[in-house]
Amino acid sequence: MESSELLLSAPHLPGLDHPFDRFQRHRDVQIVVTRMAAALGRARLRVLDVGGVELTQQFIPEHDIVVTNLTCDPLSSVQSSGAALPFADQSFDVVLTVDTLEHIPPADREDFLAEMVRVAKHFVLITGPFASPINDEAERLLDDYIYTTTGQHHYFLAEHLKFGLPVLHTTVAQLEGSGCQSIIVPSGYTPRWLTMMLLRFTLPDTEYGRRTNAWLEKVYNHQFYWADHCEPSYRQIVVAAKQGDIGAVQDVVDLFAEGKTAFGEPEFDHLLALWQATSVRQALADYEQIIANLQAQHTQMEARISGLESGYFMRTMAKLHSLRQWVRDAVIPTLREPSPPEAHR
Repeated sequence: MESSELLLSAPHLPGLDHPFDRFQRHRDVQIVVTRMAAALGRARLRVLDVGGVELTQQFIPEHDIVVTNLTCDPLSSVQSSGAALPFADQSFDVVLTVDTLEHIPPADREDFLAEMVRVAKHFVLITGPFASPINDEAERLLDDYIYTTTGQHHYFLAEHLKFGLPVLHTTVAQLEGSGCQSIIVPSGYTPRWLTMMLLRFTLPDTEYGRRTNAWLEKVYNHQFYWADHCEPSYRQIVVAAKQGDIGAVQDVVDLFAEGKTAFGEPEFDHLLALWQATSVRQALADYEQIIANLQAQHTQMEARISGLESGYFMRTMAKLHSLRQWVRDAVIPTLREPSPPEAHR
């Protein structure tokens, strides 16, 4: 697929419905793997997704994909550690991993990368967050915000903070030390990544909130995907080539630059204004619901008061009826009896 076709296809991708961070990283994979296939002159590649999910299949269904993960369905994936892959050398044209390296304990990352290089015949593709002062601070801010609003730490962020994000130059040095050549493309402009994640956890966990968030993220995917390939970036796309193949995919850097130029720099303030409008609408809806609940409680209270009053009246009438019966049956007859005659002296 030519670069112009890739650019024109962006607004019509079915993946636009995915959360923006998932869409970004798998759209990156789609573009890079498509470029790799073109460089190799083949329409169908054998691809290994280490630590992956079925989402990769949705974005590059034209290729033969094998997924391996520690926790996966053994019927659809291969259950194994990325640090000990059960495949022969050079078994796959492309070996990729998406947002996985940061979840590998630091002591195992070297083995993880070495295994990817071993089973790859042509290319290794790594995409995910890497350490930097702004990324480390962004993750801490997001984790603190999620904990403050939900009372729980986000599982994936907690693991990032526990293990620490991978170091980019260390990762690249290991790949190149294994005989690979590499190129790097930034992906996911960190200030907007943090803002979008905060918005996601700000909207209420209601049907309206979830629907609004999904709509905002779809708009973001449509408008900001290409613009987000710039520094400072939350993720990096690391493309490593074996056997001197890097020149064949070097133009992937130009492709992302072309996309950024073609789609321009959308106004993020407009998206924030949409979020603010929906937040106000949600707040009004919440207040209306509160009012409706109070009105329902008021109606229930009136009914209870009415019932209590009705019961009190009935009990009072019953007591009066009993008192009337007692007066009629016990008191009045005694009043009607003649007094006994006085004894004669």
